[in-house]
Amino acid sequence: MKIFNLQCKQGHTFEGWFVSAEACDDQHTQGLLECPLCSSVAHRIPTASYVISSASSSPRQPAVSADTPAMASDKMQALVREKIIEMARSLIEQSDYVGKDFPEEARRMHYQEVPERSIIGEATVQEAKALLEEGIDLIPLPSTARTKGTLQ
Repeated sequence: MKIFNLQCKQGHTFEGWFVSAEACDDQHTQGLLECPLCSSVAHRIPTASYVISSASSSPRQPAVSADTPAMASDKMQALVREKIIEMARSLIEQSDYVGKDFPEEARRMHYQEVPERSIIGEATVQEAKALLEEGIDLIPLPSTARTKGTLQ
């Protein structure tokens, strides 16, 4: 098994596990190497090589993570979860908190009774379903986001 460092056009770096260097190159040629974060095309980047120092006759090993594919997957999931929370926080910070008036304010904007803007507030499951049925888009957030900027 060969492990190569990969990087996408957005600058995200990650590891790829391949049977051989040729397998990695073949997948790259076919456009199959994609970033797990943004799905853009990825390519191999230089990897640390072995160095033989004059003080020792044995090669020095580069720092290699002992991660298994499952551990790498867990780390990637944690990174994705962190990015989602970061985006949600940004949305919250840029939104007006309207509290329990959320369903009515969303309708007023949808029917162009008031200027459109980003809002955050509270709605019951039934109210949220009704808004969706009316064609009003919304993004449910955890209850920890009830007041502006407090997403945990």
